[in-house]
Amino acid sequence: MFKRPKLIHCPESSAPNPHLSRHFGLLCWNVNKRRRSGPYRRLFERWRQEWNLELLCLQEARLRREAPFLLEGFACYAAANLRIAQRYYGVLNASASRPLDSQAFLSEGREGFFGPRKSFLLQRHRLASGATLLLLNVHGINFRENGQYDRELERMRKLLMHHKGPMIVTGDFNGWNPGRQRRLKRFSELLGLEHLDLPVGGVKHFLGHPLDLIFYRALDPRRFDVPFLSDLSDHNPILVEFTETD
Repeated sequence: MFKRPKLIHCPESSAPNPHLSRHFGLLCWNVNKRRRSGPYRRLFERWRQEWNLELLCLQEARLRREAPFLLEGFACYAAANLRIAQRYYGVLNASASRPLDSQAFLSEGREGFFGPRKSFLLQRHRLASGATLLLLNVHGINFRENGQYDRELERMRKLLMHHKGPMIVTGDFNGWNPGRQRRLKRFSELLGLEHLDLPVGGVKHFLGHPLDLIFYRALDPRRFDVPFLSDLSDHNPILVEFTETD
């Protein structure tokens, strides 16, 4: 059954760090309603070592209220847009330090007028410098007209526009036509965001347009990668290591 979205805080042992590291890794991945936890846990553990992974932004994540996140010591919050039995689905953020706050949102439009709404999750995180990072994890509305897509982006922009410091906006934007790409470009320009230029053929494309994107501000992407992992999801993960700019 479809449910109104909820902000869900998963049980966790602790998120011991008072802030993100000066060099922190971020993962963006539509995990396609993952069904096997073991491979994901092993990947996340490996990336924690190789990429100093401290922020995970997942779309189509599956979770139970009573189940902890796959990585021990990570604070985990989800904006659920769908519930089936005791399982929730939606966007999920996990972090090595507890966020200052988290807010869950639903899209105003539904998929195909009668389907579920999409969700997005807004958080603030403390950086090593003491600055505040504003982080938005998005799963964009898909099967609707460009006008509805534009209204959803404008709603997000208004939530972000007053923040003056570092910012990351990431997720599966479902920007699969030229009109949506133009709207995303305008959205990023109005917020002063840069676009992480990912290799062609790495992230998932539809009709020649990338779906998974990372926008950022007042941060420096030191390195990034898009591993090919088609056995786990129809989207490939995006890994990027950010550092604060001086």
